[in-house]
Amino acid sequence: MDGPCEKASGDSCNEARDSMKRGRSSITRQLGQTALLQIGLLAASTPASAQEVGMLVLEAPASIESAAYGNTPYFFSNEAALLFYSPALIEQLSGVAAGFQRYGTEGTLTTLSGAGTGLGGGFAAGFQYMSYDTPLSFLTERDLQSFTFTQGEHGVTEFVGSIGYARTVLGVHTGVALKYMQQIVDSTQDQTWAADFGLAKEVGRTMISLTAKNLGSDLKIVEHLCATCDPTELLVTHDLELPTQIVAGVSVEQFEVGEFDMILTSQVMRRRDGELIPAGGVEVSYWPVQGYTFRIRAGLQRVTEEDRSPFTVGAGFTGDNITIEYAFQSFDERGSAHRFGLRWH
Repeated sequence: MDGPCEKASGDSCNEARDSMKRGRSSITRQLGQTALLQIGLLAASTPASAQEVGMLVLEAPASIESAAYGNTPYFFSNEAALLFYSPALIEQLSGVAAGFQRYGTEGTLTTLSGAGTGLGGGFAAGFQYMSYDTPLSFLTERDLQSFTFTQGEHGVTEFVGSIGYARTVLGVHTGVALKYMQQIVDSTQDQTWAADFGLAKEVGRTMISLTAKNLGSDLKIVEHLCATCDPTELLVTHDLELPTQIVAGVSVEQFEVGEFDMILTSQVMRRRDGELIPAGGVEVSYWPVQGYTFRIRAGLQRVTEEDRSPFTVGAGFTGDNITIEYAFQSFDERGSAHRFGLRWH
C-alpha cells in the first residue's frame, strides 16, 4: 500500500513530515513534563510513616497463645490458628480454634480457624473480624493497636477470610494461604486479595520458619467529604497500604526442666515501612495428672507505639482435647487488652 508521501507532491510531503515531527515533539514534551511532575511529587512526598495504611487486623494477634508470646507463634504447635502465621506448617494442624479479644470498651477482634488433612497435605481455613472507632478517617502509622481503645467519630470494620494448603516437598514444609479482605470506614469500603507464602524446616529439636505475608494489591477507598452534596463531587481517594511482612522465626521443641515442661519461641519481622520487630516468648507447663496441663506464658516484643507495653503474659489449661487460654497486654492509661481463647484438638 502506498504511503501518504507517495500520493502527494513534494511540498505536501515535506509539510506532512514537519507536522509529524511537531506532533512527536509535542508528545515528548508532555511525557517529559509528566515525568518531572511525578519526580517532584515523590521528592515532596512525606516519609513512609505518613503513608495511609489499612487492615490493622492483619497486625493484631490472630492467636491467643501467640498473643501471650509477644505475638510470636510456636512453630511446633498444632493449633489451627497457625494458619495466620506460618502457612508452611498447615500440614501439622488439627481441630478448631476460636478467639475473642477486647480492647478496653471499644475495640473487638474475633478469630476462628479449623484445620485437617487431605490430598497428600493439610488444609486450613479461618477468618478474622475486627471492629473499632478512631478519631482519624485513616491511620498513618503501622500497628496502632492503641487506637482501638478510642471513642472516635469514624467506625471501622475489617474482615479477612483465609484458606491455605501445605505439604512436605523434599523434606521442606511448603505452604500458601489465600486471603480475601475488606475494610469499611463509615459508609465507604474496598476489598482486595492477598497471599502468604511460607517455608519451614525441622532441624534437630528446632523448627525454622520463613514467611512472606500479605502480598497483594493495596486498598483504595473513596471518601465523600460532603455527605449532603452531589455524590460525584468532593471525593478523595485514599490509597491504603497492606501490612506486607517478611517473618523469620525459630521454636525449640518442648523439653523438661525438673518437674516442668518448657517451650521457647522467637521471630524477627521486617515490616513494609522498614521497621524490624523482634519478639519471643516462653511457656512453663505442669501436668499433675495425665491429660490435665496448666500453662504459664510470657512474651516480649519491640513496639513502635508509646502507649503499648512490650510485655505480654498469659495462661492456659488443657483438659483432654480442650484448651482454654487467656492473654493480657497493657496499653498504659488507655486500658488493657484481654484475650480469651478456646481450642479443640
